[in-house]
Amino acid sequence: MRRLLKYPLMVMLILAASSVSAQIDDEELRLADMVRVVTHIERPADCIAPVLVTRIDGESASVSAKSFLIEPGTHRLNGKALLDLSSCPITDSRFRMKPAQDLEVIFELGNTYYIGYYHKPENPDEWQLVVWNIETNP
Repeated sequence: MRRLLKYPLMVMLILAASSVSAQIDDEELRLADMVRVVTHIERPADCIAPVLVTRIDGESASVSAKSFLIEPGTHRLNGKALLDLSSCPITDSRFRMKPAQDLEVIFELGNTYYIGYYHKPENPDEWQLVVWNIETNP
């Protein structure tokens, strides 16, 4: 009796393993057609803050606060930034925060794009969403 129970368990384990393998292959295929966008890295010394993307191509978007995948092509992004003013303090007492303009990027397959909010204190009129790094994926 014990021996009979062992085989159904092995069959179930094999089926579970093949299911996981199929999911990984599907994920790899999906990633092969998408571009990664990283938004959570800050660079205080360069006055670049992380961004939470809330709009893509003028539509509300709900994407991860760390990174997300997007189809290749031209897209417009916008969102919210959490500024670290300890490294880049505001020097103008009359400063008023304005909404950021959309960032339009041509996302190319095979690249990872790092996006942040540039907020150099000397000129708040130049504060904007930027692509601060592009990595080519192997």
